[in-house]
Amino acid sequence: MTDPSQLLLVVGILGAIPVLLGIRRRREAIRHRLRSLILMEAVYLGLAFMLVKAGRPPLEALLVGIAAAVLLNSFIKPRSRYIPASVRRKVKAEYESKTGKKFNPKKHEFDHEVPFSRGGSHTADNLRVMEKKRNRSKGAKSPWWDLLGR
Repeated sequence: MTDPSQLLLVVGILGAIPVLLGIRRRREAIRHRLRSLILMEAVYLGLAFMLVKAGRPPLEALLVGIAAAVLLNSFIKPRSRYIPASVRRKVKAEYESKTGKKFNPKKHEFDHEVPFSRGGSHTADNLRVMEKKRNRSKGAKSPWWDLLGR
């Protein structure tokens, strides 16, 4: 007989798999956002700390720090939509070996399983070859199992 706590643990692990998979496929967007947040926080706190040490009132120092962080955010580059050639070759070769069909750039294009606009990455595990018509009709919809997608 199985212990109920073991059963609960197994159900919890199985329930977490789709969430972890969704996070893995969004790792590029998460890393980019975290990097920019850390940079903005460092500028905000550093500037506020320096102004307080220089004798400025704390409220003024905090407001200047926030303004500097917001200004810095406008200079941070957005994520690149470029798919590296090595990844494109890998996905193309996988498609050709799996289906036996030749990749035709007029008929096929690369599709993100988790859309780029929803944080999907440009890695081989998130890309696939799809017919243009079908890909364009799909839009930015996440797969049904992707619990993080909207």
